[in-house]
Amino acid sequence: MNTSLPLTLPIECQGLQSVLTLVRRIRSVNQLLFWLMFLFCLPALGQTTTPTLISGRVIDQSTGQAIPFASLAVKGKAVGTQADLEGAFQLALRQPTDSLLVSALGYQTKAVAISGGKIQVELIPTAAQLSEVVVHAGENPAFRVLRAIHSYRKRNDFSQLSGYDYEAYSQLSIRINNLDERFRQRKPIRAVLQALEQKQGGKQQQEFPIFLSETVSHIYARQHPQHLKEHIQKTNISSVGITDDSYVSQFTGAGFNTLNFYKNQVSLFKKEFLSPLAVSGRMAYTYFLADTAQVGEYTCYGIDFDPKNERDLVFRGTMWIDTASYALVRIEAHVDSIANINFINQITIEQTYSMVSDSGKVWLPEFTHLTVQAGELVPHTFGATVDYFTSVRRPVIGQPKPVDFFTVDVELADDRSQAPADYWPTQREQSILSATFDQTRAMLDTVRNLPIVRAYTKVGQFLLNGGYLPLWRGIDLGSVYSMWAYNPIEGNRLRIGLQTNNAFSRHWQLSAYGAYGTRDKVWKTGWEVNFIPSRQPLTLLTLKHSYELERLGYRQEDIADNSFFRITSRFGAYRQAYYQRETVLTAQRDLGSDFTQTAGVRARAMNLLFPFAINQPAESSNPLTANPTVQSREFFLETRYAPGRLPNRRVTGRRIRRRTTETAPIVTLRYTLGASSVQGNRLGTYHKWQLQWAHALRWGLWGKTQYTVRAGYSPSLLPYPLLEMHLGNQTPFYNRNAFNLMNYAEFTSDRYVSLAIEHKFDGLLTNRLPLVRRWGWRSFVTGNLLWGHLSNQNRSLPATHDATGKPIAPIRSLGSVPYAEVGYGIENVFKVLRIEALHRLTYRNQPGATSFAVKLSMQVSL
Repeated sequence: MNTSLPLTLPIECQGLQSVLTLVRRIRSVNQLLFWLMFLFCLPALGQTTTPTLISGRVIDQSTGQAIPFASLAVKGKAVGTQADLEGAFQLALRQPTDSLLVSALGYQTKAVAISGGKIQVELIPTAAQLSEVVVHAGENPAFRVLRAIHSYRKRNDFSQLSGYDYEAYSQLSIRINNLDERFRQRKPIRAVLQALEQKQGGKQQQEFPIFLSETVSHIYARQHPQHLKEHIQKTNISSVGITDDSYVSQFTGAGFNTLNFYKNQVSLFKKEFLSPLAVSGRMAYTYFLADTAQVGEYTCYGIDFDPKNERDLVFRGTMWIDTASYALVRIEAHVDSIANINFINQITIEQTYSMVSDSGKVWLPEFTHLTVQAGELVPHTFGATVDYFTSVRRPVIGQPKPVDFFTVDVELADDRSQAPADYWPTQREQSILSATFDQTRAMLDTVRNLPIVRAYTKVGQFLLNGGYLPLWRGIDLGSVYSMWAYNPIEGNRLRIGLQTNNAFSRHWQLSAYGAYGTRDKVWKTGWEVNFIPSRQPLTLLTLKHSYELERLGYRQEDIADNSFFRITSRFGAYRQAYYQRETVLTAQRDLGSDFTQTAGVRARAMNLLFPFAINQPAESSNPLTANPTVQSREFFLETRYAPGRLPNRRVTGRRIRRRTTETAPIVTLRYTLGASSVQGNRLGTYHKWQLQWAHALRWGLWGKTQYTVRAGYSPSLLPYPLLEMHLGNQTPFYNRNAFNLMNYAEFTSDRYVSLAIEHKFDGLLTNRLPLVRRWGWRSFVTGNLLWGHLSNQNRSLPATHDATGKPIAPIRSLGSVPYAEVGYGIENVFKVLRIEALHRLTYRNQPGATSFAVKLSMQVSL
């Protein structure tokens, strides 16, 4: 996930990956600012009647020694806890219960009567032996169990059910810890630590929280056709900074509770880890079959799994398999710092499954506990811990909702932030993290109320808001990033703009800007009005108008989804420039959870600053001028298929964010009907069809392939400024959406097909090279192909001389040979740099053609 945004500033947050993206940009005390920014991107997750408190200790009956990490649960209910290293436990119960089930690896499960107060549980060691196993000569005995797991996979894999739904309670905490002594002496940090020490009675603090949240949501799923929906009912956030919960869906029930080890790959933070239950698991893991053990009510095989190459994206740990059904009952999986993952010291996953009551065969995840340990990202600063927990409640199976129920993937309740006083404590009692929740929240409140922290929070808000500064309530000023630029036509370009935010209105989004060039002395202006009458389904009406300087082959609409290129495009030489006046009205509406329909009209006039003329009919009464104007009026209709979308922070954002487990392609189909004219000479109506197919294929240890197919066709007569100008790139920076060795507006087509493909090997090759593997480099290859054609009528339409008699450069198009370029390189150099060598394979003799280049981009990810 891994999305590549070359040198993109500001960086858009996308869950944990985007948090880590910010890290390398921050130094010393400003590391604290990184975690404040994190609050913009993370979701909300949140709740407390007086419970019956049960506490005690679990010991070995024969030796009297403590049994660490024993499990205690109420039979038939998703209520329980786990003993600590000393065997001590504490459990709050709100409903009458007469006994607990206590279990531990290597001990017999025991039912203990509850009498209140403290109790001591004595467990008897078990000498349980494996049931009869037929072992072939030389075969690892674990392989027999693995074959049985694969045989029963379809029956035990909960994703294969016709339908299921359940309620999920999720909790997320983020803590800064392992503070270096130099870092402690910084003024802002001293202020935070002193405030916390006063709160804790003078006790020195080794860590402090910056984010704490909890969520109650309902998850619905069906198999044929496959759909997943999450209804977020309640959220409760305590944080240092802004508590925008528009990203809540990334870290709630459907975000991690659906971690599925039955799949060949486990998607985590947009990385694909090979599951120890994968069919091809023996290629990457070594397995060891231990004695059977009692896990809760189930007698299980214990199987240890270790990676054959520790730098691959694989786990280390233990799984327990039910001896009767060969279903996964519990798994503990770890990823250590030696793995080829940036910024992370350790990832730990603990997941338990239970059989749904009365089903007799259906297993669902019951508890999922995920812990991420981040080390010092910059020397002599600090580390951090992200702790996530979710539990399943009241599961229902075999009753799939109808297809039209899944109109959206994520539904946010309007009253999600409102709850009675006793709501959250009641929800929280089943959480293994509940014992310290109130204490952590009190510490967090102390931190966020400090003046120095509030100041850093405002800086973080500025950076993550695209460089906009709050001017009045609901109105921002900016963007600072685009206030100045320089190019030969405008000279010094000065720009200022205003935009509204959610404090202004949740239904209206307004923006406007003005820009002035000191050389051309022309004002450029633009404004946009967005009205959101409905969010479920999302409906968006947009009206915008602009008068701007553009250039052929590198228009703002071509690079709208890349903030770095959008800002830097105002610099450099402006070849084939023109002033454009454009007005666009669009209506967009979601049609179900997967489809978005957009309809619109557009009028534009292009005042060309370069030589251009057309061969006019003899009866034309409109003579051409030195700077002709090309006009068009269009109606367009667009359908987009993009399943698994997540809510945008601003619904007008163009980039599509999806769940990490989503594998379906994104398909866009667009039809345009228009009329064009050149200097008043009408050329008639025209038609355009455009198709785009973007898809990612995941191959486990073999890496990931991302490919995009684009196609377009227009049978009509059009001046070439209105035809397809294939996007080139003459900068030293790599642009994944462009032909990186093609010049701007080098080729024009009225029918074309292109294929862009990139395969990332991750560490498949570099992890096996003795020296390189220590650097964490990752290799990749790319390729771009373009088949294009220009009809004879469009080829002969441009004149050879303009109205002043000045020669006009001929229009260029592709012949029978496709344009082709290939690339290869290394990414993750110093954890931020991508270096790619590119070769142009065809049309190498074109004027100004570049046959070879090395281009850079910044791409920070796990």
